[in-house]
Amino acid sequence: MKIRRIIGCTGIAFLMLILVGCTFFSEYAKLERSAREAYAREDYDTAVFMLARSLEINQGYEKSQMLIVDAFLMANRLRQYRISELEQSENEFRYDDLSREYQSLINLQNAMQNLPPIHHPKTNVMIEFPLVNYAEVLSETRKLAAESHYRAGAAFAASKEIDEQKAAAKEFKRALSFVADYKDADRRYELSRKSGIKRIAVFPFEDLSGKKKLYGSVEDLVLDQMITSVMQDPTATEFLELISRDQLARVVAEQQLGLSGLVNEETAMEIGALLGVHEIITGKITQIIYSPIQTVSRDYLESASVVDKTEKYKGKDGKTKTRNIYADVEARVKHYTSSTQAVIKGSYEIVDVRTAKLIKSEAFEGKYDFTTEWATFEGDERALKSATSTLVRQGESIAPVAEEMVSRAATDLANTLSSSVKSYAR
Repeated sequence: MKIRRIIGCTGIAFLMLILVGCTFFSEYAKLERSAREAYAREDYDTAVFMLARSLEINQGYEKSQMLIVDAFLMANRLRQYRISELEQSENEFRYDDLSREYQSLINLQNAMQNLPPIHHPKTNVMIEFPLVNYAEVLSETRKLAAESHYRAGAAFAASKEIDEQKAAAKEFKRALSFVADYKDADRRYELSRKSGIKRIAVFPFEDLSGKKKLYGSVEDLVLDQMITSVMQDPTATEFLELISRDQLARVVAEQQLGLSGLVNEETAMEIGALLGVHEIITGKITQIIYSPIQTVSRDYLESASVVDKTEKYKGKDGKTKTRNIYADVEARVKHYTSSTQAVIKGSYEIVDVRTAKLIKSEAFEGKYDFTTEWATFEGDERALKSATSTLVRQGESIAPVAEEMVSRAATDLANTLSSSVKSYAR
């Protein structure tokens, strides 16, 4: 009888352990723990969303029920405090932040509205959440935000300067982000955008590396890939028009001029008149470094105890059985590592055609690394570790030739250069 009672108690304890473990690792419990962490760092919105999800999975989970009440209250208090501060602000664009605060309040309300009914775990009384409809006040706030940017855009648009027109277009665009079709912001955005487009002529880069086209026309490859990357990015071309080297060459040929010496201060005005551009980009490749393939190797011994054979024997019960006979085996491994690298360095400048002044100057670098590993062995293959076996099976990978290595480095350099130009254009 005592034995049965002990077994019964042990079984109950084991069952309780399983139930606790299931709860601990369940999704709704994980969400509650993450929400508690968010609550502790005062990220109350995140806590509410996590707890709401937890209760959608298990609406009876008490920990989530109790915490969501406090989290929702604190989230609302924090938002209302920020709204109060913003309403007292004199910042002309305060309605941007106010719109975001009201939208956050609406998101909180929506999370709570979608919850199943929640009852207090002790009193069983249904918990009521004070929900407010902020849709109308959000709509009004968005209109005020749109109006503030529309007015700013109109102020910028009064100027004929390119940068001012660009700023105007951005403000009209922001107005439309708050209220679609706000007044005539769409039309005015397009007018200012066109007036704010900066035309830039891209001159052929100089190759000062001293390699004498050993790896092909690297400077042309860099320039072509950079221009392609920029022109394929709508965010970069919103206020930018690039004049390629081919277009430049045609105009220069028509005027019977040479490309050399065209980018100095004395001829900057002439370039502007010929091409109708605002700025020019010039650049140079200063270094092309190719490191030939280097292969190093190291030898080491690997060993293992493996099943070599089996033998029959009679057990104590008189039955015939089989057992493994182990043997120590080893293999001499030769591990190879081959590596090569190509590096291209250079710089570019952006010059204002009207004033012949330097606007931007930046150095750049492109790099491509190639490394491969493989192994051979002598001895018993069973001694090889898993990683070594993989190296043996895959064999040697052939490295790209020098021209391909430099070409890939040029692509990396073009990406770096295009990122810089895109950032400038935006």
